[in-house]
Amino acid sequence: MGRKAEEETIVGLPAAATTPRDALRGTRSRLKIYGTCPNLTVMNAEARGRVLVASNRGPVSFRLSDDGRLTSRRGGGGMVSGLSSVAGQAEVVWVCAALSDADRTAARAARGGYLDTPDASLDGAGSAVRMLDIPVATFDRAYNAVANSTLWFIHHMLYDTPNRPHFGLTFRREWESFRAYNAAFADALAAGAGPDGAARHGGVRAMVQDYHLTLAPRMLADRRPDVAIGYFCHTPWAPPAYFAILPDDVGREVLDGVLGADHAGFHTQRWADAFLDCCEAALGAEVDRAAGTVRHKDHTTTVGVHPLGVEARELRERAAAADVQAHVAALAAAAGDRRLIVRIDRTELSKNIVRGLAAYRSCWSASPHGGGR
Repeated sequence: MGRKAEEETIVGLPAAATTPRDALRGTRSRLKIYGTCPNLTVMNAEARGRVLVASNRGPVSFRLSDDGRLTSRRGGGGMVSGLSSVAGQAEVVWVCAALSDADRTAARAARGGYLDTPDASLDGAGSAVRMLDIPVATFDRAYNAVANSTLWFIHHMLYDTPNRPHFGLTFRREWESFRAYNAAFADALAAGAGPDGAARHGGVRAMVQDYHLTLAPRMLADRRPDVAIGYFCHTPWAPPAYFAILPDDVGREVLDGVLGADHAGFHTQRWADAFLDCCEAALGAEVDRAAGTVRHKDHTTTVGVHPLGVEARELRERAAAADVQAHVAALAAAAGDRRLIVRIDRTELSKNIVRGLAAYRSCWSASPHGGGR
């Protein structure tokens, strides 16, 4: 795109900072906002404002014990780790979905809709959490049928296209649920912005995450034009020829949803370029590849490339911890003088796990140094 991403590191917000709700707590972490975006104002020490984070999985999850008590723990998944650095730099409201019966119980019991998360292990994972109790059937159709069984397969280009997908009446009902799911997030984000969005010192910014919530940026923009909106896609983005597998109106709605944001981010240049190509091909939008912008419905969305990394320091510290070193020693003892390959993957199709294991086998079989070790 001929456009370098800019980075600004934000200083910590004192834990005693004044917040609009008792549930909002200050924590000490770091936040980096990337990209040169004329609409999405970069946060700095003087303009902390309020940050709204929206993701399917939240920074906290619940379990229901045998005696009926709810216990909380930090939410799983890489996205929670990647986004937890937001907390502490502003007033943060994290909107997520209830994923289990225990989550739904906690959401229904929450005062004013916001969870009380006193567990110290959650510091850095969020300040105030709004967990949405979306009807189970609606959630299942939106999350499992559309997001994970349709959009995920489209973006990873993993369909067995001679046989799948099918877009009949069942899919249309599932798509309505996907709209309702996204609308629930948009409503919660609009409420979380408060009544004084544009007037608030530092403003209000929303960070909408991933393919589950592709419709939410447009819905939020329609509800709250005073909120600056960023969208980040944590998966690949399919090129136009594959994206066109979706019904035309669905594909346009997905793209229009993302373009409700002021800035859209992707992990790689290839995927950002694919998104620009889809906007041009499916919407007829005005695309400026040199500037990395899309003009659609009298609104400009900037597009950037922002690889989401990990906190190296925290990983090194964790690796040096006594319990981890004990596992390392036990593994080394079990391996003895044999060569050892350790592979860590999520069990999903895009990781090519079976082919990877076959490749290791071929490599060692052909290696003169393998020697049965």
